[in-house]
Amino acid sequence: MMCGRRTTCGRCLPSLAGFAVLCCALHGCDRSDVRSDTKPERARVVTTGPAGTGVIRGVVSFKGTVPEGEDVEGVRCHPGATTIHVAPVTGGAGGALKDVMVYLKDPAVVPSGESDQPAVLDQVHCQYVPRVLGVRVGQVLRVTSSDPALHNVHTLSERNPRLNFGMTGAGQSREVRFTAPEQFTVRCDVHPWMSATVYVLDHPFFAVTGDNGQFEISGLPAGEHEVVFSHPFLGERVRKVTVGADPVSADVTFERGQ
Repeated sequence: MMCGRRTTCGRCLPSLAGFAVLCCALHGCDRSDVRSDTKPERARVVTTGPAGTGVIRGVVSFKGTVPEGEDVEGVRCHPGATTIHVAPVTGGAGGALKDVMVYLKDPAVVPSGESDQPAVLDQVHCQYVPRVLGVRVGQVLRVTSSDPALHNVHTLSERNPRLNFGMTGAGQSREVRFTAPEQFTVRCDVHPWMSATVYVLDHPFFAVTGDNGQFEISGLPAGEHEVVFSHPFLGERVRKVTVGADPVSADVTFERGQ
């Protein structure tokens, strides 16, 4: 029996086919040694050097009717969990749009050095927190669980090895790294409403909007840059911004069906 694509979980007996997801969650069925058939993109040429002084900041908003979501009762997660609302779009006051990844597209100059601080993806009341996050190539992503419940962390990555490992209780954690830039979904097969989006980037020029829709990216080299605004449900918007000595404003509005 296959526990995830191409990988056989030796602990999953054929007679227990109905418990495939449970077995893979408990025992990991780690696919870290399996690579996708997707061909890697040709590496781009970048120059490393000291960080710049440029700043881009702005507000991302949403215009239109917010798509309907669903309420998930806490007992479907664990006895102490609260009811949660799961929706593809999370808005704030005044049309602010949360969970938009804002990043530079292929900057030619990248600061030397690597991040020594891990990014963190938690599981809280059967939700991924945060729902959108960025991590640099080679940076540690620390996956943790705050739930006294069974979860499995299943990455749908293509340019990085897929992972599928289990967590069975609060306080557990696991550290992973990625070697190639890409965007992919993380899901829990035990709780199908759980989903997060991870952006792996080969530079530090990115930020995710919060409840107020605001973002700021600093340390930018001077010059013209393409800025990508990416939302897992609403798609992408791209703007060209010229960075100089003073902070530059870049506001973007997403519209449903645009």
